[in-house]
Amino acid sequence: MKASDYLAAFLVKNGIHHVFQVIGGASVHMVNSLDDQKGMNYICVNHEQAATMAAEAYARMTKNMGAAMATSGPGMTNLITGIGCAYFDSIPIICITGQVNTFESKGKSRARQIGFQETDIVKMVKPITKFSVQVTDPDDLKYLLEKAVAIAKSGRPGPVLIDIPMDIQRAEIDPKKLKSFNGSELKEDLDDIKTIEDKILQTIELIQKAKRPVVIAGGAIRYADQVDKFENLIDILGFPVVATWSGIDVLPHDHPLYRGQIGVYGARGANFTIQNSDCIISIGSRLDTRITGGKPETFARAAKKIVVDIDRAELYKNRGLTPDVGLCSNVAQVIPLLIKSAEKIKIPDVTSWKKKTLEWKNKYPQVLSSWRRRKSKVDPYVFMEALSNSLSGKDIVVTDCGANLTWTIQGFNVKRGLRLFSAMGNSPMAYAFPASIGASIALNKKPVVCIIGDGGFQMNIQELQTMIYHKLPIKIFIINNHSYGIIKQFQEMYFHGKYVATTPESGYSVPDFIKIAKAYGVATETIRNHKELYPKIKKVLACKGSILCDVIIPDDSKLIPKLEFGKPIEDLSPLLPRKEFLGNMIVDPDK
Repeated sequence: MKASDYLAAFLVKNGIHHVFQVIGGASVHMVNSLDDQKGMNYICVNHEQAATMAAEAYARMTKNMGAAMATSGPGMTNLITGIGCAYFDSIPIICITGQVNTFESKGKSRARQIGFQETDIVKMVKPITKFSVQVTDPDDLKYLLEKAVAIAKSGRPGPVLIDIPMDIQRAEIDPKKLKSFNGSELKEDLDDIKTIEDKILQTIELIQKAKRPVVIAGGAIRYADQVDKFENLIDILGFPVVATWSGIDVLPHDHPLYRGQIGVYGARGANFTIQNSDCIISIGSRLDTRITGGKPETFARAAKKIVVDIDRAELYKNRGLTPDVGLCSNVAQVIPLLIKSAEKIKIPDVTSWKKKTLEWKNKYPQVLSSWRRRKSKVDPYVFMEALSNSLSGKDIVVTDCGANLTWTIQGFNVKRGLRLFSAMGNSPMAYAFPASIGASIALNKKPVVCIIGDGGFQMNIQELQTMIYHKLPIKIFIINNHSYGIIKQFQEMYFHGKYVATTPESGYSVPDFIKIAKAYGVATETIRNHKELYPKIKKVLACKGSILCDVIIPDDSKLIPKLEFGKPIEDLSPLLPRKEFLGNMIVDPDK
């Protein structure tokens, strides 16, 4: 059996039925084998970066692995940004690269390159993969593929890369004689069951003493397929819930216990909730500085901290935030144990605390009524409100980065069942569009809503052809402020409004997206004011095929609220009057 044929069969056997790729001389044998393999489809994207981003979203939707393939040299290096997305967001994907023949390799030579386009991709991606390896013997192919898949899915999931030289791809192998990977070789640094049970007891003790408890919903709840059980847990506890950005779609936003998203761009009410708490139960979040603020020691400063994370390194980062109870385990193991224990105890009555947190939520809404009265152009927060109101719980929404990501997370009202995600850790421009392609293909060409900025869309605009070729019903909303909005706001804060490389006057420019879309054969629409919002959103969503909608927002649109560096997250800008601010603080903000 040809080695590349074995590779294709292996992928299908492991539930991977699509590979996102750009063909090249060093991958042609593998792509040919994909074509010959029953149950396999190769998807031709138009840039390798799009391949890994699409594969990452594919993995999110299928709850399995995504796959990307590229040729040697620039093909493989173009994969790297998407690999970073998968690594930081804990998404299992397998990247397969074609390499020069082993007899053309530089080996231990000090030469920079011997074979044409020879590139040591294995070393390049080592810091952002769980496992990267080159196959140097065709008889090792089965073992290394099985090892890669096992590692990608184990513990904290993530990307892996297999580099296969051309002579290995075309080699003849006997699958029956190939060595298999033994799963017992995997060593996971997780708490054992006895340790977990002891820590659950400590958690219950802290819960029973709590007067102002809060539960933090992290992204791992969804990754571990524990959304329903998590809701069961919070209904038993009856504690207020706040979300991280990755956990934004874990709980429907109309749930009576939901108080909003927290962090440097958090909802004021949610930030007051977490900062005034005396006990937090964080489930499936690494509590990075986008959540805690730049000074983690000020995060929930008066609270006992119970943190569930599968990565011990994240639990104990020594960055000013140390858990009082740290459970190093999969949330799929911990949540059922918490439910079982919580059902046996008397939960403290926190009625007055819940009432207070609800007051904060209602007092500081994300969308102000004055913003809705705008006459020309579209307020981005009002747009997000209108779009989310127009969607159902069956919809998939992928958002990009920077300002449009922030407006989405802040302004969206997530309905039960709706998916809303982005590459939160790496957060590159141009993720949302290829990710929407991957998500749609994973779900048998289901409609997907793509929210992206004018800057980000230009970086993967070529994937319009991929979308059209595969007849994908993607609804693209370009949030168009003709600038790099989030950087402009940074420049206003630190450079007194001197714009450099962020506006048409300072070097950044925007094309006519409507003309470009029409050239690709994509339907188009433009939203220019609030009167057009609901009817045109309805028209876009009702479109049977793909469509691009240019949403014209003010050039000076701001992110509100946001945290200034060095301040604790309860003190968001624009700053509240000090009397009002202090009136919201149960905990002393100066400690």
